[in-house]
Amino acid sequence: MPPLRVILLRAAAWAALGAGALAPPAVAATGGAGVPGGLQPSSAAPAESAPAGDIPSATPNDPSAVAASTTSSSADVATTQLVPQPAALPILATAARRPTDPVTQDLAALSSPTPLAAIDGHVVVVRARGTMSELVDLGIPTSPRVLLASTRVFGTPHAGRDANGRPVIVVSPCAGSSATADDGQTPRCPLRTVDLQSAVSAALPGTTGALAGDLAGTHLVFSRTSPQTGVRLYEATVGGAARPIALPPLLGTGIASTPATKPVAGSVRATSFDVDDTGRLAVVLEYIARSPTYSSTLWLRSAAGAWTRLVAANTGFAGLGTRHVLGPRLDATGVSAYVEGVVETPSYLGHWTADGTSSSQTSLRRSIGRATIVNATAYDSGRLLFEDWSPGDPCGSEGALACGLRSVGPVTPQ
Repeated sequence: MPPLRVILLRAAAWAALGAGALAPPAVAATGGAGVPGGLQPSSAAPAESAPAGDIPSATPNDPSAVAASTTSSSADVATTQLVPQPAALPILATAARRPTDPVTQDLAALSSPTPLAAIDGHVVVVRARGTMSELVDLGIPTSPRVLLASTRVFGTPHAGRDANGRPVIVVSPCAGSSATADDGQTPRCPLRTVDLQSAVSAALPGTTGALAGDLAGTHLVFSRTSPQTGVRLYEATVGGAARPIALPPLLGTGIASTPATKPVAGSVRATSFDVDDTGRLAVVLEYIARSPTYSSTLWLRSAAGAWTRLVAANTGFAGLGTRHVLGPRLDATGVSAYVEGVVETPSYLGHWTADGTSSSQTSLRRSIGRATIVNATAYDSGRLLFEDWSPGDPCGSEGALACGLRSVGPVTPQ
């Protein structure tokens, strides 16, 4: 397989989701999930256009304040085509686990790799069913709850809190297509918040064209495509004008694994991030280069705007898969994230203080049985939620096993 294809395999798999993973619940069991207006796919209005400038506007008359034409209520989901159950979960080889090691739990089988978000016991994934893309809460695995459905493909969801402290998901209903994820095209819809308690969804004004976003109170951070670098970051108060965030210097930061060459033009991606109500931002930036062939780095931006590089996971030879930093989460003392290994390179759940000092590295290899097993992670309530798959034979491909949505805990990455 060509190296470039291997490098982009995971991003493409996130976007090109395969058949639905779980039998859909009855409409009455979904907990609501209506988009205002409950637009039917057949009567959807034309997709709105992204603003012409690099910085989206935000005014009371912003067209993104109306329901996105790409979405539909959960009632529409009941009419889509049902699909077979995925294969059984592969068994984790945990013979080396000690009694004091964290315990793993199988949550669900998924037919396709998916981005993952978690907060307050809610575990949110993206799945395909028929012609629809669904945002689903698997917090109670036996009672999957469809939060929102789209006629296009959901982008990466991020978990945050609204101004009332309620847990919400921020997601684009149309940023998950391969053209957007791999080719840098601009999605033509605004971000939406989804209340995880009521399943009520609302568009975020001023975010048309955003790839992904995260919310802490009224503080919003989101990303958009950039033809020069590949991605731009913005921050705003909900309903206010967006301000650009300058990207950190990707080279020369003093870390031993600093890449030797510049990123390929337009290849930078902000794959995941977390923001808090003080204005701090943790973000994973990934890009293609000549040597190493792929770099995944975790950065912390202070409320004053200063960047600190915390860890770099670089891949010199992509034929065996690429390393990633996954699931960053801010806390009072710093940032935690999962650093993925490849083959014999150890994986670990790490924590870093605000000055960039590594304060802990927790190996989960004995509990999960492999050096590298994950496609996505999220930390919530003392457990690490993760999705395992085989990079060379990903779930969703012919003859492959299902993806495993699992948890491991208790773990405290501090």
